[in-house]
Amino acid sequence: MSKLFAPRDLGPIAAIAAVAFLMSAIFLWTERTDLVDPNDLSVTGWSWRLWQIGPLVFAFAGVWWIWLSTRRVPWVRSLALGILAVMVFTNGYTSAFGDYWGDVWRTVNPLFIASCSVSAVVLWRCNCAAGKIGAVISVILGAVIFANAHFINNGVVWQIMDPVRVLTEITWAGAARYANVAEAAATE
Repeated sequence: MSKLFAPRDLGPIAAIAAVAFLMSAIFLWTERTDLVDPNDLSVTGWSWRLWQIGPLVFAFAGVWWIWLSTRRVPWVRSLALGILAVMVFTNGYTSAFGDYWGDVWRTVNPLFIASCSVSAVVLWRCNCAAGKIGAVISVILGAVIFANAHFINNGVVWQIMDPVRVLTEITWAGAARYANVAEAAATE
């Protein structure tokens, strides 16, 4: 039983299924936010903030497990990050998600914050100046999204962070397949 959540060496289909499961679980949880926040108080209501702990826990556990379990298929990481970038772009610049636009944001935000934590650790382990700077930037981006999503909800910050997130996720998607090399270099 102690190995239930241990990193696995997933194949492509299992890795894609894990990504789909994680994104769906967070979306389905956040879609039911009106159960605890019927008046749509969002960041001003403590019941809403407490309800959002679930997606953060899912996101951190899921993103880290997927990251550690996709060493053989790192392209799945790139695919997941690319999907995240498309979700941010589509939700921020179109009305494609209709009435679910808020639920999409509440799905994307914890996934982005968790991805920032993975990026920060992987970049820090590169043991180079650029890696350390990238790690600090990742931590800052995650902190800004966390603070704005859960406490501040400033529209100007969202207008700045939406394109920054899209570009960051695309950059991560391009680099994610090389992270195994960085991990190996850091441990030698």
